[in-house]
Amino acid sequence: MNNTYFNQQLNAHFSIQSLGEYQKSCGLTDPHKWFSIFLVNQLDGYLLVDDGDFRIQSPAVLFITPGQILSLEKVNSWSGFVVSFNSEFYCIEYHDSEISCKGLLFVNNYRMVSIALDEQQSQVFNNTMLEIAREFEAQDELLAEMLKNLLKNLLIRSNRLFKQQCSVGEVDDSNFEIVRKLSSLIEMHFRTHKQVEDYAGMLKMSASSLTKKLQKAGIDSPSLIIRERIITEAKRLLMYSDKSIKEIADFLGYDDQYYFSRLFSNSAGISPRSYRKNYQLAS
Repeated sequence: MNNTYFNQQLNAHFSIQSLGEYQKSCGLTDPHKWFSIFLVNQLDGYLLVDDGDFRIQSPAVLFITPGQILSLEKVNSWSGFVVSFNSEFYCIEYHDSEISCKGLLFVNNYRMVSIALDEQQSQVFNNTMLEIAREFEAQDELLAEMLKNLLKNLLIRSNRLFKQQCSVGEVDDSNFEIVRKLSSLIEMHFRTHKQVEDYAGMLKMSASSLTKKLQKAGIDSPSLIIRERIITEAKRLLMYSDKSIKEIADFLGYDDQYYFSRLFSNSAGISPRSYRKNYQLAS
């Protein structure tokens, strides 16, 4: 299965593929282009995301954000579907009040997002994917609107399951709202603001209150989240840009290249120079 909707005037993209077709068409280590929802019914092997092993128990739903590095080189076989779209087709920021997925399902700076599915949930998700595929067979003038409605259905169901599976204790939407806002703020400001107090101030609370709310949503250390976002961006730049290490340090807000190199080495276990060399050799 491989179906694509594209509105040239709006540059709006939406597609659904079987995972087998997706694996044939994607590069082994390309930066991801779309917001993607992977419904994995069966998986032999594991994924590499931003150079880290990511193992899931199928069936599960996995969410990938544009810019992440997704590699399938360790996947022997898998089955399921992937739905991909861009902001021109469905803007998760514009529709945030309806689906509340930015900072949770997508642009999540705390964890790779995967949701385990039981038999009934798996059937519901598979049925929705098949309904999306059937819409392409109809090819009527309301195709785009029907696809958006089915996509919204997937996102709302996923959001509910994510909160249920990631909460410590009862689900408290106020804690998840802080999680979402903080993730978005980190994404916007990680190059210039690197202290927990900076983000607590933006959220109009103390650093200790922020930490407690995150812990109730299963997140232990906001300072670690900020640092890991910086290191992830550094890795992507080392892999996919020709910027020097000094230029990368400057880009990420570090005047001292050597301080940045020590920070990277302490976090990644390898120097920036060696990381780039190893990646180039592997490629």
